[in-house]
Amino acid sequence: MDLGFTPEQEKFRNSVREWCKTEITPLVNEMEEKEVFNKGLVEKFKKKFLNMWIPKNYGGSDADTVDICIVAEELGHACGSCLTLLEVGGLGILPIVFGGTEEQKQRFLPPIARGEHFYGFGLTDEGSGSDVANMNLTAVKKDGSWVLNGKKRLISNCDIAHSITVFAKTEPEKGAGGISEFVVDIGTPGFTVGKRLWGWGIKVHHTNELEFHDCIVPADRLIGEENKGFMYAMKTLDRTRLALGAGNVGIARAAFEVAVKFAKERKAFGKPIADNQAISFRLAEVATDIEAARLLAYKAAWLDNKKVRHTTETSMAKWYACATATRAAETAVHILGGYGWSKDYPVMIQLHDALGFTNAQGTAEIHKLIISRSFLE
Repeated sequence: MDLGFTPEQEKFRNSVREWCKTEITPLVNEMEEKEVFNKGLVEKFKKKFLNMWIPKNYGGSDADTVDICIVAEELGHACGSCLTLLEVGGLGILPIVFGGTEEQKQRFLPPIARGEHFYGFGLTDEGSGSDVANMNLTAVKKDGSWVLNGKKRLISNCDIAHSITVFAKTEPEKGAGGISEFVVDIGTPGFTVGKRLWGWGIKVHHTNELEFHDCIVPADRLIGEENKGFMYAMKTLDRTRLALGAGNVGIARAAFEVAVKFAKERKAFGKPIADNQAISFRLAEVATDIEAARLLAYKAAWLDNKKVRHTTETSMAKWYACATATRAAETAVHILGGYGWSKDYPVMIQLHDALGFTNAQGTAEIHKLIISRSFLE
């Protein structure tokens, strides 16, 4: 394994970093204040980056998983909420990539690749979180269509989505083996985007309930094979969790940079506080955590590129990167003292974002469970 980026990847990373500085950084404070994405930014993002999740023969780019992690890291560094544009975008797209028929891929993927559509991801519902097999949303065959009833919760970016990739029980008695996947357009009769869950972190992106009341979905909106939805969802999470891990490396990096700059400039007792080992040692620990988290994320991405199974490595990367981002932001708040609570510095936003991502796509405990199974079973 080559631990460095190729010249092409370095060039790509620099271009993404510059794009983030130009397109995202000037808008961060306004978006955080209003708690809504800038529409122009979303449109630019869709056209530039969403096609990274899509194979080239459906209009996508030549991007591999390392490239996706590069983008995720730079987005996280610029704005935690903006990371969801990539992460949630992948969640909505990949189930079609992994499960769709050839006709469905040709129908659904090119408009996304062109930046015309954005898809959400409807997996979690009121009866289940990580316990996906016990979801309550049902889909019943009737007159050649499917009728959906139930609710979804904690579904991201519905306010900017054209459609939602929804998972429902088609044969409840089969547990995980009885879940199927559907594409449902926003505005379909019987489908309502419900109340928003207001949170302390990742505030710019919206999280909503979805309600289905006798929602009729055409048969050709069943993606792939009936009762294979759980498999498509798990394959999707194996890849999008990598983006989430890399993105949290970016959040950690951003908080660390603020803390280092402040520690060098802030003087107490006639010298910079960075000269105090109580400060410098904490920064050394965070620097090491960031490097370890980055290596975990890019190793798993490298394995994905090699088409080697990486579920364990992905869980390691996602859990550890989120924990690292939280520790980095907490350390920055501590080092900045009273300024850590000020809106003049971004470290409280970074802390809230990191805490929010900790429970996204599986809690820390779920990922530790996945990791432990790799050597206990």
